[in-house]
Amino acid sequence: MRVAVIGNKEWQNKRKVQDVLQNLKKQFGADVTIVGAGGSEGANYMVRKFALEFGIPYSEYNPSYSGRNLYSAMPESYYGKKYHFSQLLHRMRMLAENCDYMIILNNENKMNPQLKTAYSKINKLNKPVVLLG
Repeated sequence: MRVAVIGNKEWQNKRKVQDVLQNLKKQFGADVTIVGAGGSEGANYMVRKFALEFGIPYSEYNPSYSGRNLYSAMPESYYGKKYHFSQLLHRMRMLAENCDYMIILNNENKMNPQLKTAYSKINKLNKPVVLLG
């Protein structure tokens, strides 16, 4: 079971991230892999941090301009590109295509374009999605 857990940069509720990940680990045990979007702040940072702390397998679809890291799901040739905003949307589409289930952490009244892209794609693929705020 590949569960995508993503969110916005402004997310500050680390307790909710911990609870979500612990509940996934209890429910699916060793059969769950957390799929993240990568990032150095907010929800995406916390998802990686706590998934690794809890011993849950983790991979991420970080943008192609950010460079490959230990948890990157894409091949080396995908990385090292110049920044373009479309790369942020592309990673969300890739993330939606490569998960079985998605949880979106959003603490704003409306979603940012990246989260909207992920939400739209996951709905088009008829995969389950949960919005947490």
